[in-house]
Amino acid sequence: MPRVADHAQRRRQVVEATMRVIAARGMEGPTVAEVAAEAGVSVGLVQRYFPTKDEMLLLTFEFLGARLVERLKNVWEAGGPVKDRLRRCLLELLPLDDERTAEIRIYQVFCGRAVNNPALRRVQVAVYSTARADLAATIAQAQAQGDIPGDRDPDEEAASLWALVDGLALHSCADPAGLPPARAERLVDRQLDRLFG
Repeated sequence: MPRVADHAQRRRQVVEATMRVIAARGMEGPTVAEVAAEAGVSVGLVQRYFPTKDEMLLLTFEFLGARLVERLKNVWEAGGPVKDRLRRCLLELLPLDDERTAEIRIYQVFCGRAVNNPALRRVQVAVYSTARADLAATIAQAQAQGDIPGDRDPDEEAASLWALVDGLALHSCADPAGLPPARAERLVDRQLDRLFG
């Protein structure tokens, strides 16, 4: 009986190898040959799923965004008071351990390339828009429950929170000594204390 390839698993294998190559060598690193070697597959197999390097990079960026959204969903669904859940979600976006640091660095590499790549920019904008909309909905829900003062504008507060964690992630990766994890967490807590009044 012939083997049936699990196409989703193969794509994921290549995408995860692409992320590891980018983490090690930056955006110039992921040639098809390097990704194939990292994934332990042939160049032909990579090209079968990704005819061009741009397609491989685009799906990798989409995968990275989807993985982040799924992780945030799991953190949120773990339950607890709204402020605590929101805090845990925001901290998932910061380089507070090796795994998140590597992921955020990869994400930042893609964001840098997105400046001149419309396809990557669309993925970036979609992630940003989804994050801000989810934050705004959470804030509005917390207002309805009386946890956040009613005079706060959910869209403005969501934009402020997203800009804060995005900036903290960038600065923490660039200058970990100047913005260590404990300080980044304090800044998130300060913003949440202000928001929740």
